[in-house]
Amino acid sequence: MLFETALGEIGSNVLTHGRPRGTEEPVDYVLRFDGGVVEASLTDSGAPVHEHLAREMPAHDSEQGRGLAMARSLLDELGYRRDGEVNRWRLVKRL
Repeated sequence: MLFETALGEIGSNVLTHGRPRGTEEPVDYVLRFDGGVVEASLTDSGAPVHEHLAREMPAHDSEQGRGLAMARSLLDELGYRRDGEVNRWRLVKRL
């Protein structure tokens, strides 16, 4: 359930922000399970994400900004890199 929650948080961000307005660029997901490790790879062509892994949990009265901090705490690995015009996310949970 921890992996599913993190995937929902990152996945909803990718679906919301992952395509430049007015384009038909795809958002790609790949899910894998092998040897007790579940991994998701998400690729999108949205704007670059800055300081994503360093973001702390926002104040208790904030209504946004929790997704990345939650995912980071729920996963064994949360990776992000900008590859040209593409965002690449990697989520890993060892079961």
